[in-house]
Amino acid sequence: MINLQALSDPIASPPGQAVGRVINILPDGCYIVCHQQRGWQCRLAASCLLQPQPGDEVLVAGNDAQLWLLAVLDRADNLQPWSLRVAGDLHIAAQGALTLHGAERLELRAPALAIRADRGDCRVGRMRYHGQSLSARVDICCIVGKRLESVWQTLVQISHRWLRKVTQTEHARVGQLDYQAVDYARIHGQNVMITAEAVARLDSEQIHLG
Repeated sequence: MINLQALSDPIASPPGQAVGRVINILPDGCYIVCHQQRGWQCRLAASCLLQPQPGDEVLVAGNDAQLWLLAVLDRADNLQPWSLRVAGDLHIAAQGALTLHGAERLELRAPALAIRADRGDCRVGRMRYHGQSLSARVDICCIVGKRLESVWQTLVQISHRWLRKVTQTEHARVGQLDYQAVDYARIHGQNVMITAEAVARLDSEQIHLG
């Protein structure tokens, strides 16, 4: 049976360096490590980024004043997620390239996400985006594809110049159509047909036919 009274037992002296097993995690972040049937209270060393879990085999070291949990030697359950935690900010820097690889999934979670780079290359086989708002500001935008579909409740486009070229057929089906030009409007084709089921009206100060 594990004796947890070693902390208050003046006869028992903490080991200088030993291998033990985590049996409890205290609310203040300290760990109870069992060594030689005694429970020792240890603080987590700053170099131990892997979060120990109950049942893990760990390395502890210290003196009469303080014991430190230095490293996790073996995990009790390798199927549980491995957790790396730090108390403050974490900065990872590499002189060369930095690669993050996940065999199944890579997930980023944070209240805010900022990405800065001089150049970017994103290659995704299939991509879905879900959000409440999307705002993008670019100098030049070029999109090339085989098919584009978009469904909007309201679509507003404002531009100084708009050039659209369709080599084959363009179809527009609307409930009501209203085109207005401030200066000049022109419709031209080799064959032009304007039909109406009820009323067709031309209204102008001058009308020239032929």
